[in-house]
Amino acid sequence: MTLLDEAVVLNDGSLMPKVGVVVGNKPADDAIKAGYRLIDCSLDQKTKLKAENPQLYVEVQVPEDVITRDDFKKIRQDIIDHHADLCLLKLSDNKEKNGQIWQELEQLKIQGWIKNIGVINISVDALNELLNHTQVRPCVAQISYEDQGLINLARENRIQVEIPVHGDINALAEIASHYGTSSVELVMRYFSQKGIVPLFEIEDVVENPRINFTINAEDLATIGQLFAQK
Repeated sequence: MTLLDEAVVLNDGSLMPKVGVVVGNKPADDAIKAGYRLIDCSLDQKTKLKAENPQLYVEVQVPEDVITRDDFKKIRQDIIDHHADLCLLKLSDNKEKNGQIWQELEQLKIQGWIKNIGVINISVDALNELLNHTQVRPCVAQISYEDQGLINLARENRIQVEIPVHGDINALAEIASHYGTSSVELVMRYFSQKGIVPLFEIEDVVENPRINFTINAEDLATIGQLFAQK
C-alpha cells in the first residue's frame, strides 16, 4: 500500500484520499493509471470521470462568475452530471453572495447529489463569517499557500486543508537525496507530516510513491519556504 491508497476522515465521517492531482482540462488518464484517486478538475471538463470510474474522488469548483442563485441554477446540473464528490466555493467579500451560494451547495449535499462541500482561496474573516451562518459546515478548505492562521482556524473546526503544489519542486532535489527519495515523494511526505492534502500538477505524477521516512525539523522548515506566501 502507498500513500495514494490512504484516506483522511472528514468532519462528516466520509473519506477523502490523502493525495490528489489537478487536471484542469487536461486528460486524467495518466494520473488515474498511476493510482491517483483524488482528481481536481474544472467544471467544464466534458469527461464524466466519476461515472467512468466510481473509485475516484472528484472535486470541482463553483466558477467565479456565479454570483446569484439564478447563476448557480445554470451550473447545478453540471455539478450533478459530474457526479462530483466535493464542490468548492470561492468565498468573496460579498457576504450575501457567499451565503446564498453556500445554501445552494448545502441543499445539494442534503439531497445526496454531492458528498462534500468546501471552500477555496479564503480569508480568515470570510471563513469565520460563513461558519457563523452555516447549516452544513465545510469539510475541506483549499488554500493556495501555508497560511498558518487559516490552517489553525480550519483545524479548530475539523476542516481538512488541501494545497495545490506549485513552484519548482526540483529545487528540493538535494534535500530529497539525503532521504534517498525523489522531490515529489519528499513533498508528499512533507504534507503528510503536516496533515495537509497536496494536489500535484499532472506533470509531477509518480507511480507507487514511497514515503516511509520522516523529515527532520530543519528540512521541514526549508521545504516550507517553497509553500509560504511569496
